[in-house]
Amino acid sequence: MGRRNHDRIRQKKSLGQVFLNTDWPVRRVVDSLSEWKVKRTIEIGPGDGILTRALLSAGFHVTAIEKDDRFAERLNHYKQTLPENQAALLTVVNQDVLKFSLEDWIDESHESSAVVGNIPYNISSPILMWSLPLLNRLQGVKFLTQLEFASRLAGKAGTKSYGSLSVFAQLRANVELDCKVDRSCFTPVPKVDSALVSLRPKRLMLEEKLLKQVETVTRAAFTQRRKILKNAISQFTSEDLGDNYPVDLNRRPDSLRPDEFVELAKFLFADR
Repeated sequence: MGRRNHDRIRQKKSLGQVFLNTDWPVRRVVDSLSEWKVKRTIEIGPGDGILTRALLSAGFHVTAIEKDDRFAERLNHYKQTLPENQAALLTVVNQDVLKFSLEDWIDESHESSAVVGNIPYNISSPILMWSLPLLNRLQGVKFLTQLEFASRLAGKAGTKSYGSLSVFAQLRANVELDCKVDRSCFTPVPKVDSALVSLRPKRLMLEEKLLKQVETVTRAAFTQRRKILKNAISQFTSEDLGDNYPVDLNRRPDSLRPDEFVELAKFLFADR
């Protein structure tokens, strides 16, 4: 699992593989899991294993989900070199994470759990959708991902990065963009910077039906983000309800906070 072995395996562009060449972001992840009092974690796309090794050294149970056969095999070889008590902490799953049942994994243990990983840029959104519905059963999620994607998750109303993804994430999680990770921290060097982003479960969760309704309205609104709301929501109502709407329809979608989208969705779907 040393750097020499890492150099022999060429990353696949099709899998969006870029690996850390410095360990300070890894320490940030490990420290967060300790603060969250996590006992077991899923690591998505361990690749060369820099985070895997740190997690095991800190005493976490790690389920490493690696799609690439080559890196999964090397992780298993690494496991064989570990002392028995540490090897017992590592489970290697050679599978596409999107086909792995997070719910079943959570059900396997009552210990506090989390999901972490340096996630591929090209499937960041699907991985987010895979993890968020079960966030309330986790201590949290911590991803190292493209800075632009992390900024969208944490985006505030009225900013360029704010959009439907921001609303989707922030209604389900407390989102915090922890820190930027410069592109020079990766091999091969990507064309963009990255960031560590944390998602913690909200204390009070909205009903899933309402969340879906908000998602529908929000997505429609942001397809015309430069137009006023009145145009974007016309598809949801067949009558002019005057001033009864809970928000001013002359506003642009990117000016509405997530809670205002909730009120708008409640109004539009009141009779459905």
